[in-house]
Amino acid sequence: MVYIPSLTQTQLRILRLTKKYPDKAVRLSYELPIICYGDEPIGYPAFLQKLIGLGLIEVHSRRVRYDSSRYQRDSWNKYSVDLELPSIYAWGLWRDKYIAKQKGSRHVLVPGEEFEHFSNVWIQEIRVQAVQPSEGSILQ
Repeated sequence: MVYIPSLTQTQLRILRLTKKYPDKAVRLSYELPIICYGDEPIGYPAFLQKLIGLGLIEVHSRRVRYDSSRYQRDSWNKYSVDLELPSIYAWGLWRDKYIAKQKGSRHVLVPGEEFEHFSNVWIQEIRVQAVQPSEGSILQ
């Protein structure tokens, strides 16, 4: 009997999304911390590489750019949406909570201490499509 090997929730969400649109390449965007300045990331994060390696998805295009963290910006916007006039004090409270949520992560992205100073990251955008795996590519 053929079955899909143990996948993380993120991998399953990606697989479901690509299966929902089997005739289209789905656009995914994710942020990577800047470890070595000037060195653009090569390859894909492990969670995507596993799906590619198992032959469950294929990459149609890839684009990498350097920018401030959209994830941090979105988090800050959600936090401050009800504040009439966000202050540096509110920024500090949000920043402390944001950093605390990352405890235990391999790479912690720390927003700047100055008001609305977000971390610089690599943003990788790819287009992926589901592949119907052959029996030999799935663990049995």
